[in-house]
Amino acid sequence: MQTMTIDLRAMGGLYEATASVREPASPEELSALFQDAAARRQRLTLIGARRSFGEHFLPPEGAEGVSTARLSGATRLLSTEADGSIWVRAPGSLTFEALHREYPHHLPYHPPTGDRISLAGALVACAHNAVGFFAEEVRAFRMMTPDGAVHECHAAAPGIAGELFRQVPGSFGALGVILELELRLFRVRERQRAEITVLEHCPTRGFTALERLEAVYRAGEYPLGRGLFFLGRRGMSVLLGDRIVMPEPHDKAAPLPLTDDSTRRNIVAQGIANRMPGLVRPFQGLVLKRGRRFHAGLYGFTFFQRSYDRAYDYLASPAVLPRMLRALGVDPRLTVCHQTFAVPVERRRAFLDMYFDVFDAYPELEARLEQQDLIRLPECAWPLHAAHGMPGGAYLLTVSMSVRRGQPHEARVRAFLGEVSRRAFEAHGVKVLLLKQAHCEPALLRRMHAPFIEALGALKQRVDPHRVLTSRMLDALGL
Repeated sequence: MQTMTIDLRAMGGLYEATASVREPASPEELSALFQDAAARRQRLTLIGARRSFGEHFLPPEGAEGVSTARLSGATRLLSTEADGSIWVRAPGSLTFEALHREYPHHLPYHPPTGDRISLAGALVACAHNAVGFFAEEVRAFRMMTPDGAVHECHAAAPGIAGELFRQVPGSFGALGVILELELRLFRVRERQRAEITVLEHCPTRGFTALERLEAVYRAGEYPLGRGLFFLGRRGMSVLLGDRIVMPEPHDKAAPLPLTDDSTRRNIVAQGIANRMPGLVRPFQGLVLKRGRRFHAGLYGFTFFQRSYDRAYDYLASPAVLPRMLRALGVDPRLTVCHQTFAVPVERRRAFLDMYFDVFDAYPELEARLEQQDLIRLPECAWPLHAAHGMPGGAYLLTVSMSVRRGQPHEARVRAFLGEVSRRAFEAHGVKVLLLKQAHCEPALLRRMHAPFIEALGALKQRVDPHRVLTSRMLDALGL
């Protein structure tokens, strides 16, 4: 079994670690590794494709990492549906980028927005897009738990395999390694494009764009995606609606930055925006005018954060332009503090009013603001997701601010997000989504996610009685 020491860096650049990592090449080696760790009381952290937003794959002190990259295998076509969609069985360690190379005319439903995330990583994180959850299109998976048992998990499976099927989405590597999974992909036909339309560009006060987002969601319009962006503190709101179209040859809708294939240009733009985020907002207002339409390739639209994921490799390189950008103060990590809040539908206005009230007390942070986006998701069927138990679905507000580690404004951003977390939970039942970073006191996080911790802890005790699997995030939750 291969052992190496590697640097681990979370997406968003805020968290890093250097860890000893084991890399089993077969399920048998993985089982032996689990058995040895239990005997030695050695804790392990699954690092997967190293593409989480927070501390999910970073080992705490004394723990070792486990890479699943060599636990590969063949991807198999299982069936083709009447609408052209297909079911495939793929290794859990496979990335979305690699899956697309094998099936270039198909795309997954509701994946995360980065294409270098592994399929298993997306499932255990209960990842989502703007309209649904990735787990909805996974009908089965084969999983090895730390006790060495292998479970065939699906909705009708009896006993512990059925429990794992329901509770692995959102478990963040606490329960074992997904060896294979079965998922559905939809057919992408030649010339099909994503069309992004600016439905509203109006003042935030009064929440006109918010209520239109709710109306669009209830009507089932723009099934490819719906997103609301807040520009600044109570500034303008921009509502986008997305759908798949077959444009006529004469339709010359403009491309939309980040969704096109100019990866290097997007990286440079993101680097400048991260260095001076206040420069971007005026351009957003000029580009995102009400009624304007944009077109994008479906792969680029689906994985629009892929350039962000590749940014460090380019910005840290010795090429001339990256060296110039670094001289101007661009941090190759593109470091941000970000956090997502899961908001009950009926509390959306009250929460946003409270959020902007708190923001008013931190006026200097507006210059650090990169993004405030809101999406509307249906009811969540997965017990370990923060939006589970919210009738009728939930809103997810994601806030992202550019920071420099160790500087005073980082502490202020953390304080701001922590204050919003406390007040939002106590007054409105809003929870911090564990998929992203969590900038609030661990005690509050544990209180907020007490049902999650209880359910996951009970199942973990059955499949991982020696508590072999951990991470910095799981440690913070007391798991």
